[in-house]
Amino acid sequence: MITVAFRLDDPSETSNQTVEAGILDALRANRASCTFAVIPFRLVNGQRTPLSAERARPLVDAAREGVIEPSLHGFVHARIHPEAAQPSEFVGRSYEDQRTMIREGRAHLESVFGKPVVGFVPPWNSYDSTTIRILEEAGFKYVSAGWRAPSKPHGQVKTLPLTVHLSEIPQALDEARRFIKARPVIVVVMHHYDFEESGSDQASTSVPEFASLLSQLICQSDVKLQTLAEISGFMAGPELSVRQHNVRAIHPLMARFLPKHCFLNASPWRAMLTKKFFQ
Repeated sequence: MITVAFRLDDPSETSNQTVEAGILDALRANRASCTFAVIPFRLVNGQRTPLSAERARPLVDAAREGVIEPSLHGFVHARIHPEAAQPSEFVGRSYEDQRTMIREGRAHLESVFGKPVVGFVPPWNSYDSTTIRILEEAGFKYVSAGWRAPSKPHGQVKTLPLTVHLSEIPQALDEARRFIKARPVIVVVMHHYDFEESGSDQASTSVPEFASLLSQLICQSDVKLQTLAEISGFMAGPELSVRQHNVRAIHPLMARFLPKHCFLNASPWRAMLTKKFFQ
């Protein structure tokens, strides 16, 4: 079985509600679910503005219905060093600062949604070993960022990296089917600006096209849609995806055989020993 998770980054007090409403309608119509990486606070005219109950009502209703899983997307989604080549909100901050940000952000989201928040999505997919230490201490179930981890994973926090963007789903599915015995997982990251309804010049799809994509996926017998929290519950260990990345980086020959658009929840040898892998 191929597991696919959709992750929408940046819902917040100031995000595009038209796009979010369209995505929620598409999810409901297809009885699908998605992880919404929600920013708990935003800077508005220099003032920290929390996600309000009124603004969050459509998201709260969707979470209550099981349509979305809210995860913590940073604090205010602002760079610690505006001039830095590699943007980050967390890398390099002290333990005390990061702990305060994560605790306050999580507490606010949990007060708004009325349910535990178990996942962390760092802005710009950037975090460090201090972040992981705090997530472990706070009992988070997973972190979803890029392939590269700041240290060898340990403890209970699972590493669920984004693997593709919306336009890459067809090739990710083709690749995953070669590794289907190894239980491949595809994590699709989305932003508001990906959708034409946002008015962005960067848009590559539309809400109706997203709805059509969901309809196609749920009709495929070898594909299952789940949230990141659900995936973290059946992952065999916290380091699987990181180990796959490290093998690809260190061993060029092995990189030719390992997938690029998904990560595996079992040994790749299980897939390589099947006839389908070589087709």
